[in-house]
Amino acid sequence: MGALMTRALRPIKSFNIENRAHRVISKEKPIPAPRYPDNIEDLKRTLEQNPDIDEKLDKKDEELDIRLKDVYVTSHGRPEVDVTEEMRLKAKSKRALPLDRTVPPEYDFGFKEPEKVTYGRTTLRDALNFISAHQTNPNEVTASKIALEYKLRVEDVESVLKYFKTYEVYLPETKTTPEMFVGPAALRKQLYKIDTKEIEDKKDSVVPDIEKKKDTA
Repeated sequence: MGALMTRALRPIKSFNIENRAHRVISKEKPIPAPRYPDNIEDLKRTLEQNPDIDEKLDKKDEELDIRLKDVYVTSHGRPEVDVTEEMRLKAKSKRALPLDRTVPPEYDFGFKEPEKVTYGRTTLRDALNFISAHQTNPNEVTASKIALEYKLRVEDVESVLKYFKTYEVYLPETKTTPEMFVGPAALRKQLYKIDTKEIEDKKDSVVPDIEKKKDTA
């Protein structure tokens, strides 16, 4: 669009351009730009101190020209670029090559987890663990218990549990299957129910055995 506008306006801008150029050139003196009041005051002050300032500026100063010719600079040594490059090469040559060339291990979360965690902080693995545990059983795994176990502040744990959840998959309802939630949280709930049921069954089976032993004794 800009190129089309430029082409369309070009004949208008170049109309009678030669006559306009001659009209500007034929003027005796161009109109000077307006001066600011501060510049006018500076000019008056300069003319009062040096009335012949215009002549001095237009005239060549022979003494200054001679002094400028006597000034010269001599450089010793190599350029700074060469010295910097040489220092860089020396530092690179002194750098020890790696002895272990094995491929670094792939971590679960893309980075190495810290071995020690300071008070009031937690790792991504621990955060995912207590978030999923809270989603599985919120009545049992509360913010206060999480803060006590992982050495965190209760306010921070409450904020984490409020704004962060583990990944879940929602399957919409179809003609053959109802809607359902599937994913880590749903699977953990099912496993939690299975584990608790197995524990209760074991308890129920252990109690009769103990009573039988008591009767035989």
